[in-house]
Amino acid sequence: MGNKFWRILIVSVCIICFAALGAAFAQKKVGGGDVKYESKEKGAVLFSHETHMKVPDTKCNSCHTKVFKMKKEAKITKADHAEAKYCTVCHDGKKAFSSTAEADCAKCHKK
Repeated sequence: MGNKFWRILIVSVCIICFAALGAAFAQKKVGGGDVKYESKEKGAVLFSHETHMKVPDTKCNSCHTKVFKMKKEAKITKADHAEAKYCTVCHDGKKAFSSTAEADCAKCHKK
């Protein structure tokens, strides 16, 4: 087999690899959809992964598993909003709008 065959083979393999990588990145799903947290007092919170993933330098592991577990099991209380816990890790009035002031509740809680 000549040099021409090996060049064609190598170029073909490279093209296939680049095409496969391109397809993998094109199909990358951002976030995990919306998660609804029920609240009897203030109204439900609809958490949008897509909205939060648009924040610069945010990756899945920014919240998972440091702040939230991968399963929807967080039982967030009003007392949690007073601490740097769950949403208030970022919604502290510095990184993102505050979630501790009563006036801020309607930004997330919808009745």
